[in-house]
Amino acid sequence: MFPFKRSSLLLVPPVLYCAALFCATLFFPEDATTEQQAGTSNPRDRVAIEMANVLFRYSPELAVSIVRLQGELLPAPGHAVVSFNDPASFLVATDAAEMRMNMAQLSALMNSWLLRSPKAQLKNVRIAAEDGRLQIHGTMKKGLHIPFSSTATVSISNDNRIRIAVEKVKAADLPLKGFMDALGMSLDDLISQKGLQGLSVDKDAFLIDPQTAFPPPQIRARIAGVNIVGQNLVLTFGRGAPQLKPRPWKNYMAMRGGSMQYGREQMFDSDLTMIDSTPADPFEFYLHDYWCQMVAGSIKAQPDKSMRVYVPDYSKMPKGACRR
Repeated sequence: MFPFKRSSLLLVPPVLYCAALFCATLFFPEDATTEQQAGTSNPRDRVAIEMANVLFRYSPELAVSIVRLQGELLPAPGHAVVSFNDPASFLVATDAAEMRMNMAQLSALMNSWLLRSPKAQLKNVRIAAEDGRLQIHGTMKKGLHIPFSSTATVSISNDNRIRIAVEKVKAADLPLKGFMDALGMSLDDLISQKGLQGLSVDKDAFLIDPQTAFPPPQIRARIAGVNIVGQNLVLTFGRGAPQLKPRPWKNYMAMRGGSMQYGREQMFDSDLTMIDSTPADPFEFYLHDYWCQMVAGSIKAQPDKSMRVYVPDYSKMPKGACRR
Protein backbone atom coordinates (compact mmCIF):
# COMPACT_ATOMS: atom_id res chain seq x y z
CA MET A 1 0.00 0.00 0.00
CA PHE A 2 1.34 3.43 -0.85
CA PRO A 3 1.76 5.80 2.12
CA PHE A 4 -0.94 8.46 1.84
CA LYS A 5 0.54 11.92 1.69
CA ARG A 6 -0.90 15.21 0.56
CA SER A 7 1.22 14.84 -2.59
CA SER A 8 -1.00 11.87 -3.46
CA LEU A 9 -3.77 14.34 -4.20
CA LEU A 10 -1.79 15.26 -7.28
CA LEU A 11 -2.99 11.97 -8.69
CA VAL A 12 -6.55 13.17 -8.86
CA PRO A 13 -6.55 15.97 -11.48
CA PRO A 14 -5.43 14.01 -14.52
CA VAL A 15 -7.67 11.09 -13.60
CA LEU A 16 -10.80 13.16 -13.19
CA TYR A 17 -9.96 15.50 -16.03
CA CYS A 18 -9.70 12.61 -18.46
CA ALA A 19 -12.77 10.90 -17.01
CA ALA A 20 -14.67 13.99 -18.00
CA LEU A 21 -12.84 14.73 -21.18
CA PHE A 22 -13.47 11.35 -22.76
CA CYS A 23 -17.20 12.15 -22.67
CA ALA A 24 -16.62 15.64 -24.02
CA THR A 25 -15.12 14.15 -27.09
CA LEU A 26 -18.24 12.30 -27.88
CA PHE A 27 -20.44 15.18 -27.65
CA PHE A 28 -19.34 17.39 -30.11
CA PRO A 29 -19.80 20.89 -30.86
CA GLU A 30 -21.63 24.01 -30.06
CA ASP A 31 -25.10 24.49 -28.65
CA ALA A 32 -26.67 25.41 -31.96
CA THR A 33 -29.46 24.16 -34.19
CA THR A 34 -29.53 23.85 -37.93
CA GLU A 35 -31.69 26.93 -38.07
CA GLN A 36 -29.17 28.92 -36.07
CA GLN A 37 -26.38 27.83 -38.39
CA ALA A 38 -28.37 28.70 -41.52
CA GLY A 39 -27.56 32.36 -41.18
CA THR A 40 -23.83 31.67 -41.46
CA SER A 41 -23.87 30.63 -45.12
CA ASN A 42 -25.68 31.25 -48.37
CA PRO A 43 -28.63 28.82 -48.68
CA ARG A 44 -27.34 27.84 -52.12
CA ASP A 45 -24.12 26.55 -50.52
CA ARG A 46 -25.86 24.21 -48.05
CA VAL A 47 -26.18 20.53 -48.83
CA ALA A 48 -28.99 18.53 -47.21
CA ILE A 49 -27.81 15.22 -45.78
CA GLU A 50 -29.36 12.02 -44.46
CA MET A 51 -27.40 9.23 -42.87
CA ALA A 52 -28.62 5.82 -41.73
CA ASN A 53 -26.60 3.02 -40.10
CA VAL A 54 -23.19 4.58 -40.75
CA LEU A 55 -20.01 3.82 -38.86
CA PHE A 56 -18.30 7.17 -39.44
CA ARG A 57 -14.56 6.72 -39.11
CA TYR A 58 -12.34 9.71 -38.25
CA SER A 59 -9.17 7.62 -38.28
CA PRO A 60 -8.26 3.92 -38.45
CA GLU A 61 -8.77 3.79 -34.67
CA LEU A 62 -11.47 6.39 -34.05
CA ALA A 63 -15.14 6.03 -35.07
CA VAL A 64 -18.70 6.89 -34.04
CA SER A 65 -21.88 5.04 -34.98
CA ILE A 66 -24.56 7.24 -36.57
CA VAL A 67 -27.89 5.45 -36.24
CA ARG A 68 -29.86 8.15 -38.08
CA LEU A 69 -29.10 11.76 -38.88
CA GLN A 70 -30.87 14.51 -40.79
CA GLY A 71 -29.34 17.93 -41.36
CA GLU A 72 -27.13 20.00 -43.63
CA LEU A 73 -23.50 20.26 -44.64
CA LEU A 74 -22.41 23.89 -44.35
CA PRO A 75 -19.18 25.43 -45.64
CA ALA A 76 -16.92 26.16 -42.67
CA PRO A 77 -15.70 29.73 -42.13
CA GLY A 78 -13.11 30.56 -44.78
CA HIS A 79 -14.41 27.96 -47.23
CA ALA A 80 -16.71 28.62 -50.16
CA VAL A 81 -17.96 25.12 -50.78
CA VAL A 82 -18.39 21.75 -49.06
CA SER A 83 -15.48 19.55 -50.18
CA PHE A 84 -14.99 15.91 -49.30
CA ASN A 85 -11.34 16.46 -50.20
CA ASP A 86 -10.95 18.66 -47.10
CA PRO A 87 -12.77 17.56 -43.92
CA ALA A 88 -12.16 21.00 -42.40
CA SER A 89 -14.08 22.67 -45.25
CA PHE A 90 -17.52 21.91 -43.84
CA LEU A 91 -19.64 21.45 -40.73
CA VAL A 92 -22.47 19.00 -40.11
CA ALA A 93 -25.47 20.95 -38.76
CA THR A 94 -28.22 18.66 -37.54
CA ASP A 95 -31.55 19.19 -35.83
CA ALA A 96 -32.30 15.46 -35.51
CA ALA A 97 -29.83 12.64 -34.88
CA GLU A 98 -28.95 9.63 -32.77
CA MET A 99 -25.34 8.55 -32.34
CA ARG A 100 -23.71 5.80 -30.33
CA MET A 101 -20.29 4.76 -29.14
CA ASN A 102 -19.68 1.38 -27.60
CA MET A 103 -17.19 1.03 -24.78
CA ALA A 104 -14.47 -0.29 -27.09
CA GLN A 105 -14.87 2.82 -29.24
CA LEU A 106 -14.69 5.01 -26.14
CA SER A 107 -11.50 3.27 -25.04
CA ALA A 108 -10.03 3.74 -28.52
CA LEU A 109 -11.00 7.40 -28.37
CA MET A 110 -9.03 7.87 -25.18
CA ASN A 111 -5.96 5.88 -26.20
CA SER A 112 -5.64 6.91 -29.85
CA TRP A 113 -6.81 10.52 -29.73
CA LEU A 114 -7.12 12.25 -26.36
CA LEU A 115 -4.06 10.59 -24.81
CA ARG A 116 -1.95 10.35 -27.93
CA SER A 117 0.64 12.87 -26.66
CA PRO A 118 3.85 11.31 -25.31
CA LYS A 119 3.40 13.60 -22.29
CA ALA A 120 0.01 12.13 -21.40
CA GLN A 121 0.04 10.70 -17.87
CA LEU A 122 -2.79 8.22 -18.46
CA LYS A 123 -2.24 5.11 -20.56
CA ASN A 124 -4.01 1.87 -21.40
CA VAL A 125 -7.45 3.26 -20.60
CA ARG A 126 -10.26 0.72 -20.51
CA ILE A 127 -13.87 1.84 -20.25
CA ALA A 128 -16.91 -0.23 -19.37
CA ALA A 129 -20.48 0.45 -18.33
CA GLU A 130 -22.11 -1.02 -15.27
CA ASP A 131 -25.52 -0.21 -13.79
CA GLY A 132 -25.81 2.96 -15.85
CA ARG A 133 -22.43 4.32 -14.76
CA LEU A 134 -19.07 4.63 -16.47
CA GLN A 135 -16.25 2.52 -15.07
CA ILE A 136 -12.85 3.83 -16.16
CA HIS A 137 -9.62 1.92 -15.52
CA GLY A 138 -6.05 2.41 -16.60
CA THR A 139 -2.56 3.29 -15.46
CA MET A 140 -1.12 6.67 -14.60
CA LYS A 141 2.52 7.60 -14.73
CA LYS A 142 3.34 9.60 -11.63
CA GLY A 143 6.90 8.61 -11.00
CA LEU A 144 5.63 5.02 -11.06
CA HIS A 145 2.95 3.40 -13.20
CA ILE A 146 0.02 3.50 -10.79
CA PRO A 147 -3.29 1.78 -11.54
CA PHE A 148 -6.42 3.88 -11.15
CA SER A 149 -10.17 3.42 -11.36
CA SER A 150 -13.07 5.86 -11.31
CA THR A 151 -16.85 5.86 -11.46
CA ALA A 152 -18.96 8.65 -12.99
CA THR A 153 -22.51 9.40 -14.09
CA VAL A 154 -23.45 11.48 -17.13
CA SER A 155 -26.31 13.92 -17.67
CA ILE A 156 -27.05 17.27 -19.28
CA SER A 157 -26.93 20.54 -17.33
CA ASN A 158 -29.66 23.16 -17.49
CA ASP A 159 -27.56 25.25 -19.88
CA ASN A 160 -27.11 22.32 -22.29
CA ARG A 161 -23.70 21.20 -21.21
CA ILE A 162 -22.71 17.66 -20.36
CA ARG A 163 -22.51 17.14 -16.62
CA ILE A 164 -20.17 14.41 -15.38
CA ALA A 165 -20.61 13.77 -11.67
CA VAL A 166 -17.63 11.93 -10.20
CA GLU A 167 -18.74 9.56 -7.46
CA LYS A 168 -15.47 7.89 -6.49
CA VAL A 169 -11.88 7.65 -7.62
CA LYS A 170 -9.18 5.27 -6.49
CA ALA A 171 -5.48 5.35 -7.24
CA ALA A 172 -3.33 2.53 -5.88
CA ASP A 173 -6.45 1.37 -3.98
CA LEU A 174 -6.76 4.67 -2.08
CA PRO A 175 -10.28 6.19 -1.99
CA LEU A 176 -9.11 9.72 -2.76
CA LYS A 177 -12.50 11.33 -3.19
CA GLY A 178 -13.65 10.25 0.27
CA PHE A 179 -10.53 11.80 1.75
CA MET A 180 -11.26 15.04 -0.10
CA ASP A 181 -14.80 15.09 1.26
CA ALA A 182 -13.52 14.61 4.81
CA LEU A 183 -11.33 17.67 4.38
CA GLY A 184 -14.18 19.69 2.90
CA MET A 185 -12.39 19.90 -0.45
CA SER A 186 -13.84 19.65 -3.95
CA LEU A 187 -12.51 19.47 -7.48
CA ASP A 188 -12.47 23.29 -7.51
CA ASP A 189 -9.72 23.17 -4.89
CA LEU A 190 -7.61 20.71 -6.85
CA ILE A 191 -7.92 21.63 -10.49
CA SER A 192 -6.94 24.92 -12.01
CA GLN A 193 -9.39 25.84 -14.77
CA LYS A 194 -6.91 28.17 -16.42
CA GLY A 195 -6.34 27.17 -20.02
CA LEU A 196 -9.16 24.63 -20.16
CA GLN A 197 -11.42 24.98 -23.21
CA GLY A 198 -15.02 23.82 -23.05
CA LEU A 199 -14.53 22.35 -19.57
CA SER A 200 -15.28 23.86 -16.15
CA VAL A 201 -15.62 22.48 -12.63
CA ASP A 202 -18.64 22.88 -10.35
CA LYS A 203 -17.95 21.36 -6.93
CA ASP A 204 -17.61 17.62 -7.63
CA ALA A 205 -18.83 17.69 -11.22
CA PHE A 206 -17.43 18.66 -14.57
CA LEU A 207 -19.49 20.80 -16.91
CA ILE A 208 -18.51 20.30 -20.53
CA ASP A 209 -19.49 22.76 -23.22
CA PRO A 210 -19.34 20.56 -26.32
CA GLN A 211 -16.98 22.25 -28.74
CA THR A 212 -14.44 20.67 -31.03
CA ALA A 213 -13.62 17.32 -29.52
CA PHE A 214 -13.38 15.18 -32.65
CA PRO A 215 -11.35 15.99 -35.73
CA PRO A 216 -13.19 17.72 -38.60
CA PRO A 217 -15.82 17.68 -39.86
CA GLN A 218 -17.35 18.97 -36.66
CA ILE A 219 -21.01 18.70 -35.75
CA ARG A 220 -23.20 21.64 -34.81
CA ALA A 221 -26.25 20.55 -32.85
CA ARG A 222 -28.14 20.94 -29.61
CA ILE A 223 -27.75 17.92 -27.35
CA ALA A 224 -31.13 16.50 -26.36
CA GLY A 225 -30.07 13.47 -24.35
CA VAL A 226 -27.12 11.39 -23.16
CA ASN A 227 -27.66 7.91 -21.74
CA ILE A 228 -25.84 4.69 -21.11
CA VAL A 229 -27.71 1.81 -22.71
CA GLY A 230 -26.06 -1.54 -22.12
CA GLN A 231 -22.46 -1.11 -23.26
CA ASN A 232 -23.25 1.92 -25.42
CA LEU A 233 -23.18 5.64 -24.77
CA VAL A 234 -26.19 7.01 -26.66
CA LEU A 235 -26.47 10.65 -27.73
CA THR A 236 -29.51 12.32 -29.23
CA PHE A 237 -29.48 15.74 -30.85
CA GLY A 238 -32.30 18.19 -31.53
CA ARG A 239 -35.53 16.27 -32.08
CA GLY A 240 -33.81 12.94 -31.56
CA ALA A 241 -33.52 10.15 -34.13
CA PRO A 242 -35.39 11.38 -37.24
CA GLN A 243 -38.04 9.44 -39.11
CA LEU A 244 -36.44 9.11 -42.53
CA LYS A 245 -38.57 8.46 -45.57
CA PRO A 246 -38.45 4.89 -46.91
CA ARG A 247 -35.56 4.21 -49.29
CA PRO A 248 -34.48 1.07 -51.12
CA TRP A 249 -31.21 0.98 -49.15
CA LYS A 250 -30.59 0.11 -45.53
CA ASN A 251 -27.23 1.81 -44.92
CA TYR A 252 -26.43 5.01 -46.77
CA MET A 253 -25.40 8.67 -46.91
CA ALA A 254 -27.59 10.82 -49.16
CA MET A 255 -26.65 14.41 -50.08
CA ARG A 256 -28.85 16.73 -52.08
CA GLY A 257 -28.93 20.39 -53.12
CA GLY A 258 -26.25 23.04 -52.83
CA SER A 259 -22.73 22.61 -54.18
CA MET A 260 -20.13 20.06 -53.18
CA GLN A 261 -16.76 18.86 -54.39
CA TYR A 262 -15.47 15.30 -54.52
CA GLY A 263 -12.37 14.12 -56.34
CA ARG A 264 -11.84 16.63 -59.18
CA GLU A 265 -15.56 17.17 -59.70
CA GLN A 266 -17.93 19.81 -58.39
CA MET A 267 -21.63 19.04 -58.33
CA PHE A 268 -24.17 21.87 -58.49
CA ASP A 269 -27.67 21.21 -57.19
CA SER A 270 -26.03 18.04 -55.96
CA ASP A 271 -27.70 14.65 -55.69
CA LEU A 272 -25.19 12.05 -54.55
CA THR A 273 -25.96 8.93 -52.55
CA MET A 274 -23.30 6.59 -51.18
CA ILE A 275 -24.82 3.16 -50.56
CA ASP A 276 -23.36 0.28 -48.59
CA SER A 277 -22.59 -2.56 -50.99
CA THR A 278 -22.44 -5.02 -48.06
CA PRO A 279 -25.53 -4.05 -46.03
CA ALA A 280 -25.43 -6.92 -43.53
CA ASP A 281 -23.58 -4.60 -41.14
CA PRO A 282 -23.34 -0.77 -40.86
CA PHE A 283 -21.78 1.24 -43.67
CA GLU A 284 -18.19 1.89 -42.59
CA PHE A 285 -17.21 5.23 -44.13
CA TYR A 286 -13.76 6.81 -43.73
CA LEU A 287 -13.73 10.36 -45.05
CA HIS A 288 -9.94 10.51 -45.24
CA ASP A 289 -9.96 7.65 -47.77
CA TYR A 290 -13.43 8.14 -49.25
CA TRP A 291 -12.05 8.33 -52.80
CA CYS A 292 -10.44 4.91 -52.40
CA GLN A 293 -13.80 3.54 -51.31
CA MET A 294 -15.44 5.09 -54.38
CA VAL A 295 -12.75 3.65 -56.65
CA ALA A 296 -13.38 0.22 -55.14
CA GLY A 297 -17.13 0.64 -55.65
CA SER A 298 -19.40 1.11 -58.64
CA ILE A 299 -21.03 4.33 -59.86
CA LYS A 300 -24.43 4.42 -61.52
CA ALA A 301 -25.58 7.64 -63.18
CA GLN A 302 -29.35 8.10 -63.05
CA PRO A 303 -31.70 9.58 -65.69
CA ASP A 304 -32.36 12.60 -63.43
CA LYS A 305 -28.59 13.32 -63.41
CA SER A 306 -28.19 12.09 -59.85
CA MET A 307 -25.37 9.73 -58.88
CA ARG A 308 -25.57 6.50 -56.93
CA VAL A 309 -22.29 5.03 -55.67
CA TYR A 310 -22.29 1.50 -54.25
CA VAL A 311 -19.38 1.54 -51.83
CA PRO A 312 -17.68 -1.26 -49.87
CA ASP A 313 -16.97 -0.85 -46.17
CA TYR A 314 -13.58 0.69 -45.52
CA SER A 315 -12.25 -2.40 -43.73
CA LYS A 316 -13.49 -4.67 -46.55
CA MET A 317 -11.78 -2.92 -49.45
CA PRO A 318 -9.40 -4.96 -51.60
CA LYS A 319 -5.78 -4.83 -50.53
CA GLY A 320 -3.95 -1.94 -52.14
CA ALA A 321 -7.15 -0.12 -53.13
CA CYS A 322 -5.85 3.07 -51.51
CA ARG A 323 -2.51 3.19 -53.27
CA ARG A 324 -1.99 6.56 -54.94
